[in-house]
Amino acid sequence: MSERSTFWLSHLSAIEAEGITTKAYAEREGLSPQALYQWRKRLVAGGRRSRAKLGGFVPIQIEPSMTARTGCTVMIGAQLRLECATLPGVDWLAALSAALSERRR
Repeated sequence: MSERSTFWLSHLSAIEAEGITTKAYAEREGLSPQALYQWRKRLVAGGRRSRAKLGGFVPIQIEPSMTARTGCTVMIGAQLRLECATLPGVDWLAALSAALSERRR
């Protein structure tokens, strides 16, 4: 995912996490509401309005430049960025998802 996509996705995640309207968030952050709507349409699979919840499955897009890297970055909401030197195993990612889901309760 490009830096630009990551930037907009972090804002879209913050809107979801805070449970506020896109317009209110845009005004508070000094962003264009139209840009947020366009990026939501672009980043959500197939332009569908369904949004992935924290701990749920999230559609991803692998860019050709990403295949050469051995590490990965996990974005958790708009505030937390976890960088891993190697791609974590499925069991570790499942445990992280479970812990985050439990924390939200």
